[in-house]
Amino acid sequence: MTDQKNASSRRRRILIVSGLILLALLAYLSLLARDALRLRDDVLALQDFAAALPDNPHPAQIDLKALQPRLASLHDNLTALKSHAGPLLALTPALGWLPQIGGDVRAAPALLDMAVELTDAGSRAVNIVAPLWPPVDGRLSLPTIAQLLQVLQPATASLRGNLDRTQAARQSIEAAALSSRVRELIDRYDAAYPLVATGLNAAAIGPQLLGADRSRTYLLLLQNEDELRATGGFISAAGRLTLDAGRIVTLTMDDAYAADDFSKPYPDPPAPLFELMGATLWVFRDANWSPDFPTTARKAIELYTVARPASIDGVIALNQNVIEELVAGLGSLRVDPAQPPITASTLRAYLRRAWAPDGQSSVAEWYVQRKDFIARVMQAMLDRLLNDPQPLDWRALTEALQAALQQRDLLVWLVDPALNAPLAANGWDGSLAPTSGDYLMIVDSNVGFNKANAANRQSIEYTVTIEADGNSTAQLTLTYTQTGQPIDQCRHELIPYTLELTYDELVQQCYWNYRRVLAPMGSALLEASPHPTGRSEERRVGKECRSRWSPYH
Repeated sequence: MTDQKNASSRRRRILIVSGLILLALLAYLSLLARDALRLRDDVLALQDFAAALPDNPHPAQIDLKALQPRLASLHDNLTALKSHAGPLLALTPALGWLPQIGGDVRAAPALLDMAVELTDAGSRAVNIVAPLWPPVDGRLSLPTIAQLLQVLQPATASLRGNLDRTQAARQSIEAAALSSRVRELIDRYDAAYPLVATGLNAAAIGPQLLGADRSRTYLLLLQNEDELRATGGFISAAGRLTLDAGRIVTLTMDDAYAADDFSKPYPDPPAPLFELMGATLWVFRDANWSPDFPTTARKAIELYTVARPASIDGVIALNQNVIEELVAGLGSLRVDPAQPPITASTLRAYLRRAWAPDGQSSVAEWYVQRKDFIARVMQAMLDRLLNDPQPLDWRALTEALQAALQQRDLLVWLVDPALNAPLAANGWDGSLAPTSGDYLMIVDSNVGFNKANAANRQSIEYTVTIEADGNSTAQLTLTYTQTGQPIDQCRHELIPYTLELTYDELVQQCYWNYRRVLAPMGSALLEASPHPTGRSEERRVGKECRSRWSPYH
């Protein structure tokens, strides 16, 4: 009898415990269901918010005050779901075998981490900016941007932390295993990540760059990659830009040749410029001889201020590629009322036509005015950016700046080491960073008084052979191919300007190249083949230059 009572008691306890577990499980599932429903409501609210916006909205049209509670609610509910779903999330890595959704389930913890971090960053950024939104003038003017960046700057480090943690979670996700819908979301994130990272990096020094704390003056270098030099191209034009709280106080742009005053003393030029081009002075237009842009920037300031004393806070260098990318973002530009608008696809043709003589000026008049078009293009870009009521494609502009910085078409160096540090950390200041590993940099400089690089294509073959003793031998093969129709006879001399001279004739000249190859410290050059100038037919198919060096550690 006692055994029966004990057995019955055990059964009751088991039933009670099972019932409690079932109730707890149901309560837990109800909690998760509640979280899911709240998240669904948040997502629907954000979708309704986005649907109410016009197509391709101007940033000022986005009601940040209305967006604030929606983002905050989404972040809070995502955080709650992450906390409540902890036990289940611990099991998801073992459920990748599930058909169709296995990849999504396995990635669920990382996906949730990404969502929590992104909504946290977005919510805090919107909370900071919303009191100043929308802009008073209804436009994202430079003064408005300077003000917004100034209030956002204290939070950039923590926002960068959000982005770094988001990216770390993203790196743990195998995108190929995801369902198409989730993979589409990941692809959107991957496309946006470089732009957001660039924006946060720029925001760390953006207010100071725009003169939010004090007036700042920059030396502008317009480099022409058709005549290649160490940091991107021959300095064709230069100017000064002064910004105060985002307002453009002054902007000047002149022919680089006009920056010199030969009544003042100039230093001796680098030996190759003296030996190969006959230069007896180191003048401003040849300032960018060093491939290390901070070194070049210091020299450019030194040589520019010989004739034009000024306090310079930094140097900004850009080439035609940057202008092309910016025009693509700005849309068409009206430079000359009598001519069709300029687009990114027609920019280079316009620049070459504008450089050419007009057939009415004397040689002296044309020589003085031949680069005035640069200032006209710059002014047209500023008018489009600052004064045109037509909306701008801010995403395209951001992508253009990001590409220009990453490809080193746009270089920025600041005199203040603390402000320059973020630029150096991202490689935007064009500095040659020391490294203990493999390293190769080819520095070509056109020393031929022409624009021949526009017609030259270069290919590189680089092979490293590791020897039995641990040393290595590297072989570098460079092939240059001249396109188009070259001239019949090479003359290494300054081509006299005439009214019949065209830009294309400067392009189809012989390529006189001073080449430097930067390799790891301790490398010893073993041999290098010469690169003689042959007949035009030979130049058209290209020449090879082989170099070998060792040891290589």
